[in-house]
Amino acid sequence: MQSEGLSMPKKPIEQEKFLSKTQEVLYQKEFRRADRAYNRVTQRGNRS
Repeated sequence: MQSEGLSMPKKPIEQEKFLSKTQEVLYQKEFRRADRAYNRVTQRGNRS
């Protein structure tokens, strides 16, 4: 765990911000896809 700090960039905060930004976008894409699939499944069922 401590060796990780050595290979970290000079600005860990910036890196973290960037990571959270890209993760956010990825999560949104994934969520939208899952939402669409979920809607398709629920529509196929007899629930409406």
